[in-house]
Amino acid sequence: MSAYLFPVYALVHFAVLIWCLRLARLYRAPGALLVAMIAAGLVYDNGIIALGSTIGVGPVLEALSWPRFALHALATPFMMIAVTQMAVAGGVRWAASRAWQITVWILVIGGIIEGSLAHLIGLELEPACFNGVVRYTTNVNPAMFCYEGQLATTGGGPPIPSIVGNFVSLIFGIALWRRHGWLWLMSGALIMFVAASVPPSGFGLAPGNAGEVVLLLSFAATVNRFGKAHGRIATS
Repeated sequence: MSAYLFPVYALVHFAVLIWCLRLARLYRAPGALLVAMIAAGLVYDNGIIALGSTIGVGPVLEALSWPRFALHALATPFMMIAVTQMAVAGGVRWAASRAWQITVWILVIGGIIEGSLAHLIGLELEPACFNGVVRYTTNVNPAMFCYEGQLATTGGGPPIPSIVGNFVSLIFGIALWRRHGWLWLMSGALIMFVAASVPPSGFGLAPGNAGEVVLLLSFAATVNRFGKAHGRIATS
């Protein structure tokens, strides 16, 4: 069943990518380009996972899998800048303050450094198979071994930049809900937290990646709601 979900995830992220590029081109909507960048990374991520069983275990799939981890480490922290831009467009005053602007860039740079050290430096990938999905990962549960006797690796720990970024999204989501009654960003962040808490050992990547789909849709909807009006320009 999981094998059929990842192509759908990739298509939804592609739709978000096109939507946000359009918002950026027509309205210069704040946050649109950054959300498009993150969506592009997730199109690749889910696309490679979807093609894993077709490509099969080997050097080709392993090589194609490395950018998945690089995109997560280097692009994910920028979600904090994206939601900050959305919040500013939505009139959340403290989001535009100098103190927060400095803080959020410290968080982004720190997230990139932490993600690189934990998930890129010395990265060693191992094949994992689960419910029809074949992929390379850094943390192989015994239930996901592709080959009998394969050794599990320890991985790089929890994705701290993603957790921090989602928490920032939740804070701004609450602010936009209180100010405008806009529920989408807050709901997307909450659903992402729930989805990320589902153990991969029992359900694979499908729940967590589904949470990413909902979160990115909430980003795009929020950019459309606030960024579009804030950044509207003449297109003639």
